[in-house]
Amino acid sequence: MTWAIRSAVLASVAFLSIGATSEMTAGQFLAAMNKAESLGPAALMSSDVRALRAESERVLTLYRSDVAKQARAGGPRHSCPPPKGQGKMKGEELKTYLTGLPAAKKKQPFRTALYDFMKQKYPCR
Repeated sequence: MTWAIRSAVLASVAFLSIGATSEMTAGQFLAAMNKAESLGPAALMSSDVRALRAESERVLTLYRSDVAKQARAGGPRHSCPPPKGQGKMKGEELKTYLTGLPAAKKKQPFRTALYDFMKQKYPCR
């Protein structure tokens, strides 16, 4: 097999395997946070930290989109966070929340856990 064909096949397999991965659970996210924390300064270079950052950005983007859709629809909203860039969420707050979840809730998707955290942190009044 030529190099170009081999590269195309590998790229296709990598693409398909990425698409087939399931959503990270709250427990997996917490375990990855703990692992990254244990690495100390080396965590900045870790692929695990990049994966954590990508997952949290993906879920926060979904969250912001959902809250914006609810606001435009004029109905009840899930939660009422401050405008983007004005609210600060510390990783330690999220870690504390995830650590306190019962074992059954740690099996839920990280997305669900984050939405619940945001509802608790930014309730609509």
